[in-house]
Amino acid sequence: MSNRFEGKVAVVTGASRGIGLGIAERLVADGAKVCITARKQEALDEAVTALGGPDHAMAIAGKADDNEHQGDAIKATIEAFGSVDLLVNNAGINPVYGPLVDLDLHAARRRRCVLPTRAPSPVTGHATYSTN
Repeated sequence: MSNRFEGKVAVVTGASRGIGLGIAERLVADGAKVCITARKQEALDEAVTALGGPDHAMAIAGKADDNEHQGDAIKATIEAFGSVDLLVNNAGINPVYGPLVDLDLHAARRRRCVLPTRAPSPVTGHATYSTN
């Protein structure tokens, strides 16, 4: 692979398996260090091993829509690797099931707005928000 991400640090959410882990694998192969997040620590530990261990990857377990988890993940990544240069919002949520016409307004907003970008910026120290 290339070294196009050499010296870069990425946070990849929903990365204990599947697409998220695949993204993390490619980032590491291209020179990045990664912090992967997902809900289950055991699965994350296995993924960190698959990514080459703590010299290349770290993991923080938690729910992607938890503001405290978001901040903890960013802070731990900066403490371990010095910065956060890339953020891959791969984690999915599914708070409701059923017909769209029956969807609660609060649940609809959660589906639209939950991205782990509410953590303090390492540059400004202020929280940032995303409403993708």
